[in-house]
Amino acid sequence: MFKKKATILVVTIVIFCLTFAMVQVFAKEQKKEIKITICALRDISTTTALDLLKESDFEERTGIIVEANLLEYAPMVQAHKMDFMSGAGNYDIVAIDQPSLGLYVTSDWVAALDFYVNDKSLPSIDREDLIPALLEPCGIWEGFLYAIPMGSYGNLFGYRKDLLKEAGFVDSAGNPKPPATFKEFYEYAKKLNNPPKVYGTALYAHKGEYLSYDVGSYLWSWGAGFINGSDVNLKDWPKYHVAWDTPQGIEALKFYVKLYKEGLVPKDSLNYDHTRFTEVFQVGKVAMGLMIGEAVGEPMENPDKSRVRGLMDYAPMPGKLRADGSIAPPIPHIGAHSLAINKDSKNTKEAFMVLQFLTGKDIAKEYILRGGKPFRFSHFFEEAYEKYPHMRATRNNMPTGKCRPNIPEYPAVSEIFSTALHGVLAGEGDVEKVMKAAARRANKEVLKPSYPEYY
Repeated sequence: MFKKKATILVVTIVIFCLTFAMVQVFAKEQKKEIKITICALRDISTTTALDLLKESDFEERTGIIVEANLLEYAPMVQAHKMDFMSGAGNYDIVAIDQPSLGLYVTSDWVAALDFYVNDKSLPSIDREDLIPALLEPCGIWEGFLYAIPMGSYGNLFGYRKDLLKEAGFVDSAGNPKPPATFKEFYEYAKKLNNPPKVYGTALYAHKGEYLSYDVGSYLWSWGAGFINGSDVNLKDWPKYHVAWDTPQGIEALKFYVKLYKEGLVPKDSLNYDHTRFTEVFQVGKVAMGLMIGEAVGEPMENPDKSRVRGLMDYAPMPGKLRADGSIAPPIPHIGAHSLAINKDSKNTKEAFMVLQFLTGKDIAKEYILRGGKPFRFSHFFEEAYEKYPHMRATRNNMPTGKCRPNIPEYPAVSEIFSTALHGVLAGEGDVEKVMKAAARRANKEVLKPSYPEYY
């Protein structure tokens, strides 16, 4: 009898244990975490937003674990393409540089976001707070929303207050006076140039999209551009032909190349990506220049990284001096790296929730105060102006700013452009001859097949 009761007890315990284990497994399955992986640019905007997400209760509250693979621009694009071509969906969220939006959309690599935006059960993107000058070229394609700006970029003219005063470039009150025109910019650079201690200016001239980005403001200021009918509309030039080989474009490129050839910039400018360009200003090696957004503000004021804390100031970039003596409005380069959802993501709803948090209005204040780059109206506020005086110039820049083309053919055109110009800077031929040859190649190989009606 005792043995029978013992056996029943053992069986009962075993059943209880098995049942408990099954309940635990079921509960674990019910609380199964979903991982969302991001492949984006390694910049201050992305890292700041990710830090704020990790410091919040987002992962605990949603059960969504966020992992990020942050890379420099070229490796990032390569990683995207490998994932897209395989269809594996290893990256749920990808960063798109403004001129690549058309390529990503027409290649069917990213998903439209309108469905998620209209889903009332999901957090709002607060669309009315997003700055249209950035949202439209960086996120909208043929009326549909595909991406949300993560961090903006744009040229600001940065200069060392102390060096300009020492050189006598001051106003009537004795305050540093930045150059108003490109002619003055060149004259300032020559006088401030004292290598190897300090150079007059610097170029963001790494081969690839870095160089194309840097040259954009010069081309537009001279009345030229990359592709007619896209970033510029020139009445006397055929549509969907490159526009850097116009007389004005060649003049702009000659000016750009002259800065390098005359030694007014560090020789290793040809290798400057985001990091190197920023560092050369941080160590005090450059007196002034058209600075990329990534280098402005916090990187210059961070005492752990910068030797020029308190010495930098910012202004709108120079304008082109017209024949009648007037100065054309400055045309800074603006844009953003936007976040989009990979079409092959297996967790698109969760990916949207992550995207919404990283670009959201809720973190706007802390995002800006930690150095993130603005893309919302709510990113501009008095405390931000006090901490980062460049924020006022940034906001003033946007109305006259211009973006690179975002038609699908632009990346291929840009590759031809930047490769040719990088060769010229390195001493491989005459700027006019080489760049006109590059224009003929881009027209023939890239634009004519896509727009035959214009040829």
